[in-house]
Amino acid sequence: MLIFVVFGVLSLGALLILVTHAHKPNTARSWFFAISTVLIAWIAAWILRLYLPSDFPLLTWFPDSDFADPLALAIDTINWPYLVTALSMALAVLLTDTTRADATVTPLSWVRLLAVTGLNLIAILAANPLTMAVSWMMVDLVDIMSLMKITKATDLSAKITSAFGIRLLSSFLLVFATAVAWRVDPVQINYAQMTNASIYFLMAAGLRLGVLPLNLPFLDAPELRRGSGILFRLLPAASALVLIAQLQEEFLIFNEKVTLAVRILTLIAALYSAVMWMTRQNSFEGRPYWVVGFSAFALQSALNGHPGASRVWGLAMLLAGSLLFLFNPPIRRIRFLPMLGLLAFIGLPYTLAASGWEGLLPDQFNLVWVAMILTHAFLVIGYIRYIFEADSTVTGLEKYARVTFPLGLVILIQTIMVLGIIGWQNVLTTGNLISSGISLGLVVLAVLFGWKFGFQIKPARISAAQPFSRLAALIIKFFRDLFSLSWVSVLAHKVFSRLLLFGDFLNQVIEGDGGILWSLVFIVVLSIFFLTLRGGK
Repeated sequence: MLIFVVFGVLSLGALLILVTHAHKPNTARSWFFAISTVLIAWIAAWILRLYLPSDFPLLTWFPDSDFADPLALAIDTINWPYLVTALSMALAVLLTDTTRADATVTPLSWVRLLAVTGLNLIAILAANPLTMAVSWMMVDLVDIMSLMKITKATDLSAKITSAFGIRLLSSFLLVFATAVAWRVDPVQINYAQMTNASIYFLMAAGLRLGVLPLNLPFLDAPELRRGSGILFRLLPAASALVLIAQLQEEFLIFNEKVTLAVRILTLIAALYSAVMWMTRQNSFEGRPYWVVGFSAFALQSALNGHPGASRVWGLAMLLAGSLLFLFNPPIRRIRFLPMLGLLAFIGLPYTLAASGWEGLLPDQFNLVWVAMILTHAFLVIGYIRYIFEADSTVTGLEKYARVTFPLGLVILIQTIMVLGIIGWQNVLTTGNLISSGISLGLVVLAVLFGWKFGFQIKPARISAAQPFSRLAALIIKFFRDLFSLSWVSVLAHKVFSRLLLFGDFLNQVIEGDGGILWSLVFIVVLSIFFLTLRGGK
């Protein structure tokens, strides 16, 4: 029962920090408790590789009835890599926190890190969509409470409300998909394996990831740019990626029209996000596009009939992204460490992403094939660009941080390498030599161009001095708003505002000096209306 060791030590660590910090505050002691518990859970997660697959029932709603579907956890080769990745990210965050001295790094922030990690692990290991839906709602509740406490500004509160409204909608869609599958076979536990509802599961995952429709997750708050904020923003995507990887390969035979619409939206989201990621001013501005870009790769793999290949792109988004975003302060002497994050998604033979090409690219050469190659190249180019551009006035660290900071990055690198060897069957492969060669060629050309003329884009936004700059800016803004469907919320807000104004007008009329007269008029009109209906009968 090593899985309960993982959750047990995380809960115990959070409890120890709360009790000891309340009795006698000590930051170093709290950090030691946090790092020790995560390290034990991390080691237990690696050992679990020897016991796959395993099931762990938690609670049965109504035994001996049609509603006997239990809340349960399960671990297999699909979600085990995400389990290890989540704990590796938590461990890396705690190790790199030793270089930060801002107000967000406190013992309570480590308690929140342990709690959020544990809740997301429940979602990752959910044995069925019902367990996943419950865990999604728990994660969202804790997340929104934490964010509302951190961010006090009104504009940020509006963004939080919008982002978590989308998350709530994704949870409802997951429940709806479960109900559709349950109608066919109420005895089936893992409804994600039911082909009649797989497209709805895919849409629920895409909605939570920000791909269907294109909507950027709330990732750009200043309070969430470093440390545990990176974990809080990236980790909730892991369970949605697990849901995609669990889909059946033949689910595309159903809902062909819906599938076509999903394909188009996914392709647009992938290409648009890759371009925006490559051209942002810094990696923190590009982080939402990083998440959406790789999430679109995962959806594209499922749409091409290879949902298992989506694991590659999901793990790349989490591991390589964490490696880049945690490289702060960016010290020149260890710049080679985040460069090793390319092993997670560059797609060369015998690297982690080599097995992902079969899912990403269609069987025949077409425009989708070209778009996916360009998207992949843009993501790699942007990653390299941000590493070369990263600069800091910090020339050295404290003695202890000289060990812990690079060690946190090394934890992520070794996770990439080990998963590329033992992650699942046939993960170690040559992949698609042609596609990886073309993408690498584009990357090399871009790097040479940047080496010659400079990597810095000043600024990412179009300069007003360039010809047709205003027209280009308007076109970009139009497509951004169109694909994100932000105009729907704006239109709904305007309609609601007009209805409120009309209601206020009616209220003033009825409560004014002529209110009694207008009330009599309304009574007469309604009486005539009902008498007319009665006479018609």
